[in-house]
Amino acid sequence: MCGIAGVFNYKKNSAISPEIIKKMNNELIHRGPDDEGYYIKGNIALAFRRLSIIDLKTGNQPIHNEDKSVWVVFNGEIYNYVELRKDLIKNGHVFYTKTDTEVIVHLYEEHGTDFPSYLNGMYGIALWDEKKRALFLTRDRPGIKPLYYAETDEGLVFASEIKAILKAGVSNRPDYEAISQYLSYGYVPAPLTGFQSVRKLNAGHMIICSGPAYTEKEFWDLSRSDLSGENLGEEQITDLLIDELKAVLHRQTRSDVPVGIFLSGGIDSSLVASVAAEKCNLKLKAFTIGFREESYNELANARIVANRIGLPLHEFILSESEVVGEIEHIMSFLDEPFFDYSAIPVYFVSKLARQHVKTVVGGDGGDELFGGYPTHYINRIAERYRRVPQIIRNGIRGIVDKLPESHGYLSTAYKLKRFTYGAEVPYDQAHYRWKVLFDAGDKKRLLDGNIMQDLSGLESFHVMEQYFIKARKSGFEIADQLMYVDFKTHLQDDFLQKTDKMSMANSLEVRVPLLDNAVIDFSRRVPPCMKIKGYETKYLLRKALSRFQPPEIAFGKKRGFTPPLAVWIKKGLKDYMLSSLSPASLSSLGFLKAERVTGIIDDHLNGKAENSRLIWALISLLNWHRNYVSR
Repeated sequence: MCGIAGVFNYKKNSAISPEIIKKMNNELIHRGPDDEGYYIKGNIALAFRRLSIIDLKTGNQPIHNEDKSVWVVFNGEIYNYVELRKDLIKNGHVFYTKTDTEVIVHLYEEHGTDFPSYLNGMYGIALWDEKKRALFLTRDRPGIKPLYYAETDEGLVFASEIKAILKAGVSNRPDYEAISQYLSYGYVPAPLTGFQSVRKLNAGHMIICSGPAYTEKEFWDLSRSDLSGENLGEEQITDLLIDELKAVLHRQTRSDVPVGIFLSGGIDSSLVASVAAEKCNLKLKAFTIGFREESYNELANARIVANRIGLPLHEFILSESEVVGEIEHIMSFLDEPFFDYSAIPVYFVSKLARQHVKTVVGGDGGDELFGGYPTHYINRIAERYRRVPQIIRNGIRGIVDKLPESHGYLSTAYKLKRFTYGAEVPYDQAHYRWKVLFDAGDKKRLLDGNIMQDLSGLESFHVMEQYFIKARKSGFEIADQLMYVDFKTHLQDDFLQKTDKMSMANSLEVRVPLLDNAVIDFSRRVPPCMKIKGYETKYLLRKALSRFQPPEIAFGKKRGFTPPLAVWIKKGLKDYMLSSLSPASLSSLGFLKAERVTGIIDDHLNGKAENSRLIWALISLLNWHRNYVSR
């Protein structure tokens, strides 16, 4: 696990200053505090920061092939490198290290630009072919590891984080189209970032740059296959899933340093922990975060799971005081607008884990692959709701809108208001509405009129719409369409980005077993009825978990790793909120209407509305602008 950066001045062939590339690399020291490495030759420079996990003695990058004509730096892990290495040696390739990185250069020699299709792992790769004078930038299939780039007058600049690209002199002028999309989604969908000059490479994509320009291609996407023709029952499909996870965990726990596990007490992390302990005989140290507010707390579940399978559990109870002390530091790692406040507990559980280990396994990906969100089945309820006469639906909406607010986790009032807001439109638009923060009407009231002139439109559904169109063309059923869209948007640009940024802020590597190639491929074979059974989300994962844990864990209520922000904003974080969104702060930003922001805050503090998500989105936006735009 590392950080990478580089410059390729392919347009003017100008030499690269070693000082610039070192400044870029120094911005990534938290990603790799153990070592650094450089390849600088004329108009190409590659830089690397190392967190030592595999091949501690000879694994430092950049890594080259036999004649030093191919060089690579990469951030991540290749899980099938042992198998790849054996095959490459049989084909005559000579290795000089034991690291997983070296298989990349030899795969490129063997297969050219098709080399990513042989990789099972998480990665952002920069590969340089000296003979062809070509640079290849590649990001893993689901987007576990980030890779950003910018086109300049000289050529391409790239890095694992935007802050390193800005150190190369790339413009930090904000992109208001990206900010508009952020206000809708709570993150900036790829390829936008919040900066006009910087882009993020989409998951499963490759950039090929050899001059006079660069091209981008998609080398992988989710496909649809089927288990139904194999006449397998529930128990057999469950057996197959557990077998896949067992094999995956054996691969993903290869390491020359101790490995731990995040254990929230939810379905995904509990299943990964249970298979690791019971089927792989891995006794990993487990790490979890709890909250004092009971409706948000899953600590009791984490304890049950850990005790059942004999894992030592390290706990930390997170309160406002710890958050206040660290929040500015946490915000400094968000170098593009990013709302997801579950980043806070992820930061603290990463900090806890880093005191004991350098790498952990986590549970990301289960919701998007196996139907974990209520929005994956609520469309069926909405279909029935739309058959009710309009006049009655209008009455229902009026009653729901008047329900008193609650700051408990996913209160009934909150869920009913979200449902009625989205239930009037087709399933694809409803999926957007159920997730949106600020819709077109909200943004019209929030944004300064001058900024709106720079936008193509206030509605951001088109981001999801492109993936719905693609999924329908591929023949996906509605349930799989919804999961596909979440995989291509929320998973890549929200959840995986959150885990990467917060873990790397603590120099911790997080591996993601549920996003291994094998599990992804298996998930596409599982029929939707085994993912969502009736109104039971993640049915197959719950079925598998019930083999190891009691029913209250396997079939318990989904909560998510969500802090009690709605409560904190009214108590310990109130002063921080009011300071962040003060008239002076809003004035410095220049494109939000202060009176509208004040109204959002007042409605929350007075109990008229549950606006914690909107407030935090604005706080995050102002912090990003202050840290990276206005400075």
